Amino acid sequence: MPSAGPHPELSPDEFAAAVAAVTTAFGDPTRRDIYLFVRARETGATAAEVADGFALHPNVARHHLEKLAGGGYLDVELARHESAGRPSKRYRAAATDSLLAFPPRRDDLMATSRSTRRARSPRRSASSTGARSRRAWSRPRGTDR
Repeated sequence: MPSAGPHPELSPDEFAAAVAAVTTAFGDPTRRDIYLFVRARETGATAAEVADGFALHPNVARHHLEKLAGGGYLDVELARHESAGRPSKRYRAAATDSLLAFPPRRDDLMATSRSTRRARSPRRSASSTGARSRRAWSRPRGTDR
């Protein structure tokens, strides 16, 4: 099937992996808000700034920022201090938002997604369930057939 745009063909496994990556990074509403917060600031943000802005513990803010950075949505810049201690990290929106252009709008991806979902969820047809129910209620009491 020819490609419907600039996106390469994705196998069902690649599609599932891409969906998992996006939902891991943006599945949490706080994390989505943190991404938008960092993206809106020209200079980016540190974990302490995010913690203050969202009333979070700095370790929780750092966790969200690291998840976004690990997914490639934020770039990390180390800022060395003249004093002793760990260098602080400044997080900025990644230079390219091409990762956020996912999923490409293509009918073959929707068909793959639907067929995979159908294959994973066993369903009984309404007619077979209804027929079984009618047979059970129409049997005389005391029969085990």
